[in-house]
Amino acid sequence: MPPNSRNLFRARAIGDKRELSWTKRHRSFGSRTHAIFRDGWLSGRRLRISAQTFPFVAVIGEFIVLWAVVFEASALYHRLTFGHLPSPFFYGAAAAALSLLFVLRCALGRDHSIKRLLDPREQLRSAFLRWNAAYALWVFALFMLQATDFYSRGSIVAQYGAGLAAALLLRLLLARLVEHGLSSGLIGGHRTIVIGEQALLRPLAHRLSRSGRGASMIDTIAVDAGDGAEGIRMALSRTERLARQIPVDDIVLAFPWSKSEHIRELLEGLSTIPATIHLASDRTLAWVRNPVLARVGGHHTLRLARAPLTLKDHMIKRAFDVTVATCLLIAAAPLLAAIAIAIKLDTPGPVLFRQRRNGFNQREFRVFKFRTMTTLDDGRVIRQATRDDERITRVGRLLRRTNLDEVPQLFNVILGDMSLVGPRPHAVAHNDAYEEQIRLYARRHNVKPGITGWAQVNGYRGETDVIEKMQRRVEHDLYYIDHWSLAFDVKILLMTLLSPKSYRNAY
Repeated sequence: MPPNSRNLFRARAIGDKRELSWTKRHRSFGSRTHAIFRDGWLSGRRLRISAQTFPFVAVIGEFIVLWAVVFEASALYHRLTFGHLPSPFFYGAAAAALSLLFVLRCALGRDHSIKRLLDPREQLRSAFLRWNAAYALWVFALFMLQATDFYSRGSIVAQYGAGLAAALLLRLLLARLVEHGLSSGLIGGHRTIVIGEQALLRPLAHRLSRSGRGASMIDTIAVDAGDGAEGIRMALSRTERLARQIPVDDIVLAFPWSKSEHIRELLEGLSTIPATIHLASDRTLAWVRNPVLARVGGHHTLRLARAPLTLKDHMIKRAFDVTVATCLLIAAAPLLAAIAIAIKLDTPGPVLFRQRRNGFNQREFRVFKFRTMTTLDDGRVIRQATRDDERITRVGRLLRRTNLDEVPQLFNVILGDMSLVGPRPHAVAHNDAYEEQIRLYARRHNVKPGITGWAQVNGYRGETDVIEKMQRRVEHDLYYIDHWSLAFDVKILLMTLLSPKSYRNAY
């Protein structure tokens, strides 16, 4: 290891006695990150690609693969249809133009950054939209150049399908590659220095160094409350020395937000370093799920919670619900009739059971279900169904195990009271009780309740004899609300049919 680099991690790097004393007191906490940094970044023993270089490599690789796939799609089509590919140079140039349009748009949108590649769902959505935009522009260019007169239409269709499939698969592959590369150290994350008070510094540095989400810890510098201006000066000096010898991408300040003077002094002192300065959230925001910097009019705010669905999202979800629910009702009409007859022959009573539930924005509605019990509870006290419950009928037991008792709720979907996917609605009596016991329980009503949901397909359904079971269900419901997308709804619907967890605790 070069002497200069070794000296970087010694407390005696500068002969100033005051700095030596301060550094000795705080050297132990940073020793582990020093060793990681020394062995990984300075020694050169391990080959890794940086977070800044990876996007360029990904763009070039994506262009080459897409060009090859698009060109081969047209070549294969012509060989199968006509026996040969006319004008290989022209088709190769056209494939290159289409691929270039796509990757340039993705590069301008920073789709290949480490941060965005860690979100596979967003990557699929982006790749789909950008490919269709690039393809439409490319076809328009062919038309304007009058190339469509001799450019095979079958080849155009083949190139679209092959290119789209390749783009989506490449994004999934890149997402997995980045995740593996960050966790294994093959891809270096953003080089990060954390400065702050010990109480906030330790847990934050621990999360950053172990998260595998794009941060490579260079150093941790503690500034305790008793250090005052001297501690700030020493922290700035140490950070500057590090930044002069190693490029630093991010500097995170971990201080209570009430220490505004310390934060301001550090921000001003770090202005000479070409790095992004971040302020970590303090303990006052520990209970906030996803704080985001936003604006209301011309005023900056910290968004603590967002409306779950935009107007556009509501329209997309509603159109999907009505279309699918209508198709399912038409397809399942013979089955519904057979179930109704079986219920009527099994025990006396109505075929459908209607119960009061709380829906969107706490509005009360009547949910439809096939009757599966000998009782029709809908009062202030409702006894939950238990395993081997004597109230469940013979037909009802089969319906509950197969989830067929929920099918009539398709009518609730068409009426607008429910959605196909969402937090399951609970009886009004249970709803009132859980709201008093579980924090953020009422937030489940920020979207329409669903026939199935993220909690149910993960096995959180059935009897909630202890409060912890309902808490886990609520956690999954809130995750669904915060991460809604149409693709997520489709995934949950498929899991409802195919996943064994969906039928767990169904009794």
